[in-house]
Amino acid sequence: MAEKKVREHRHCPFCDEEISEASFPYCEACGLSVLTCPSCGISVARDSVECPNCHANLKEASNKGD
Repeated sequence: MAEKKVREHRHCPFCDEEISEASFPYCEACGLSVLTCPSCGISVARDSVECPNCHANLKEASNKGD
């Protein structure tokens, strides 16, 4: 049996508009870039220090990827 791919809906943390999968991480509605929390996967503002959902330290997580 083939698995169905569940489509994620992402919303801009600035204007709350849905961001299409093709244009992510760029919000076409307000023209800003967003990032995804590495811990819980929600969209957060690029300048966020902490995830508003799970409180993960975003600066620490982004430094690990450098």
